[in-house]
Amino acid sequence: MTKKFWLSSLMAVFLLPLLWVAFSVYPRDSSAEEPATFSSSQELSEYLELSRRLAGYFNGWTGNDRAMNPSGGRIEIDYFKAESSPLEPQKEVADYSETNTQVQGVDEGDMVKTDGNYLYVLGSNKLSILKGYPVEEAGKISEILLDGRPLEIFLNGDKLVVFGQTKQYREAFIHRYNIADRQNPVLEQNISCPGYYITSRRIGQDVYAVVQAPVRQYDYESKDSINFPEIRVNNQTQVVPPGEIHHFNHWDHSYRYTFLLSLNLQDPSGKVARKVFLTGTSQNIYASPENLYLTGPKTPDYTQRIHQFLQEITSLLPVELAQKVNELRNSNLSEVEKYEQVMNALEDYFNTHPNNQKIEEQLAQYMDKWQRQVSQDRDGTVIYKLALGQGQVVFKTKGEVKGQPLNQFSMDEYNGYFRIATTSQDLRFSGQRETRNNLYVLNADLQLTGKITGLAPTEKIYSARFMGSKAYLVTFRQIDPLFVIDLKDPQHPQVMGELKIPGYSDYLHPYDENHLIGIGREAFAGTEPLPPQERIVLPQVGGVKVALFDVTTPSAPKEISKYVVSRGDADSPALRDHRAVLFSKEKNLLAIPIHYRPLRIINPLEKKAVNRDWQGVFVFNLTPQKGIQLKGTVEHSSPGQLYSPVQRSLYIGEYLYTLSEQRVKINRLDNLQEIKDIPL
Repeated sequence: MTKKFWLSSLMAVFLLPLLWVAFSVYPRDSSAEEPATFSSSQELSEYLELSRRLAGYFNGWTGNDRAMNPSGGRIEIDYFKAESSPLEPQKEVADYSETNTQVQGVDEGDMVKTDGNYLYVLGSNKLSILKGYPVEEAGKISEILLDGRPLEIFLNGDKLVVFGQTKQYREAFIHRYNIADRQNPVLEQNISCPGYYITSRRIGQDVYAVVQAPVRQYDYESKDSINFPEIRVNNQTQVVPPGEIHHFNHWDHSYRYTFLLSLNLQDPSGKVARKVFLTGTSQNIYASPENLYLTGPKTPDYTQRIHQFLQEITSLLPVELAQKVNELRNSNLSEVEKYEQVMNALEDYFNTHPNNQKIEEQLAQYMDKWQRQVSQDRDGTVIYKLALGQGQVVFKTKGEVKGQPLNQFSMDEYNGYFRIATTSQDLRFSGQRETRNNLYVLNADLQLTGKITGLAPTEKIYSARFMGSKAYLVTFRQIDPLFVIDLKDPQHPQVMGELKIPGYSDYLHPYDENHLIGIGREAFAGTEPLPPQERIVLPQVGGVKVALFDVTTPSAPKEISKYVVSRGDADSPALRDHRAVLFSKEKNLLAIPIHYRPLRIINPLEKKAVNRDWQGVFVFNLTPQKGIQLKGTVEHSSPGQLYSPVQRSLYIGEYLYTLSEQRVKINRLDNLQEIKDIPL
C-alpha cells in the first residue's frame, strides 16, 4: 500500500466521520434532568439515522466487545411471602410457597402462581387453572387457549394477568382476566404492542412491565424503515407521539424503544400508563418497592474523544494548515461546507507531501491511541433510576460504572445506596484483554461513594448476592472463589474473606444471616468452563452441585456440606432461573428440578435409544447441623413420554407440587409418596 493511498484511506475512513461528528449538533443532558424528547417525527427519524450511521461506524472500528449478559435483577435476605393486597381473598388456606424472588415486597412474574387453593399454570399456548387444595379435590377445572406463547403471569385477588408473545413473536401481549369464577375466567383487557416482552414486577396492585420494540424494519437503507412506537388497548391503536419518546443522547446502532407500562390490576377503568425511552440492547432490570433501575452498555462520548483527536492531529500539521483548519471549524459555513473544505485542505496537503513519513507514523499512533480509549470507554454500564409509585414511572437520575453486571442479582438497593457488581476488561499493552471484577456503591443520586476494583484477575463473576451490609461474589476460571465483602461503610467497602474450592455457583440463596446455599456445577482443577450460553447446551463434567456455606466468620468462609448430582449430563433450570428453586427453612426443604438428556445411541436391532431421558425433582433436607441430605426424588419421565422436564415446584400445606408443561404431580412432603398425577 502506498503512503498516498494509506493516507487517503485514513482520511476517507477515519477522519471523515470524526469531522462529521465534531461538526454535528450533539445536545447534552444533565444526569438529574428528565431525558430529552423529540419535537417531530422528522427529528426522530433524523436522530435515528444519524445514530445508526455514527454508532455503527464506531462499533466497527473499535470492535463490539460488550458482554451480552442474560436476564435482569434484584435481592434480599431469605425467600419471602409477598404482602397480600387488601382485595385478595381472606379465606382460611394452608400455608403455601410463592415465587422465589429477590426483593421483599416486589413480586416477579412466573409460569405458575398459587393462592393456596388453586394453581394457575402456563403451557405452550394455554393457561390451565387447577384445584390444588385440598388434594382430594385436586384436578384441572378450566383452561384459557391463547393465540401465542404465554411467558409469565401475576395473581392479585380475583385478577390474573398473562404476559406473552404472539405466534410470530412480533408482538408482546398483556391479557387481564377476572377469575372470580375459576371455571369461567373472563378476559377484561387486551394490551399489545410490537416488540418483545422483557420482564415485569408487581408491587401491591400495580404491575410494571418492560417491553422492547425495534425502531427499524429490515430495510436498513431506507429512510422510510423507521417504526414509530404504538400500543393497542382493547384493539384501539395509540401511536406514541415524538414528544413522549425520551432519549439520553448516547449514540447506539442497536436502538430499541423501551416501553415501561404500568396498570393497576384492581382498577376497573383499565388505565394503562406508559413511558417510552430510546435505549440500546442488553438491558438488565432491578426493582425495589420504590425504584426501578434500568441498565445498559455505555456508549462512549464520541464528541469529547473526537475533539481530543482533532486537537492532537492539528498540532502535527504545519502552522499555516492548522490555522486554516481551525478557521474553517469556527466559520459560519454550513456543516457540510465545513466538512468539504476541511477535507479538501487536508487531502491537498497529504497529496503534496507524499513522503512525510513522520506525520504518517504519528497519525497512526494517535489513531491507535484513540481506538484504545474508545474501547475502554465502551466497557461500562449506564444506570437509569426511575421512581415507582401509584402506577407511575418518573425519571430521577442516571449514573455509570465500569464493567458489565451479570444479571439482576448483581444489583441491590439498601439504605438509600445502590450497589452493583461488574466484570470489566482491561486492555493490556499486548493488546489482549484481562477480565477483572468490581463492586461499586452509589448514593441516591447515583454518584460514586465507594468501590472495590480488580478482584480475581482473569476470572468472571458467575453469581452474586447482596444480604444487607454484606455481599457475596462467586468468580470462576479453574476454581471457585467465594468472596465475602463488608459494605457497612459505603465509602470503604472491603473484602473480608474468600474461599477457594473446585466448581462454581450459578445462584446463591440465603439460608439465614450466617449461611448461604450455592447451586451450580462441580468441576475439577484445571477444567476450563464453557461460557454461559454454551453451558445451557453442553453440560459441564462433574454434574449439578448444591453447596452450603458457613459465613459466620466472614474472614474464613467454609463449605460445610455439598451434594453433587454426579452425572455429567445432569442439568437444571435453577442454574439459569432462580424461580426454579423452592426453599423453605421452616419446612427444612430445598427442591430443584433436574434432568438428564444423554447423547442418544440407537440400537440398530431394537431401533430405540439405549439411554433414556430422566426428568424430575431432587428434594433435600438441609440444615447447618446435618448438612445437605437427599430426601428423595420425584420422577416425571416414563417410557414413551415426550421430553418435558420439570420447570417449577411449590408446596401447599404438607404437599409438594411439581410441574412441567405436560403434567402436575402431587406428592406428600414427609415421604414423597405420590398422591396424584394431573395431565395438563
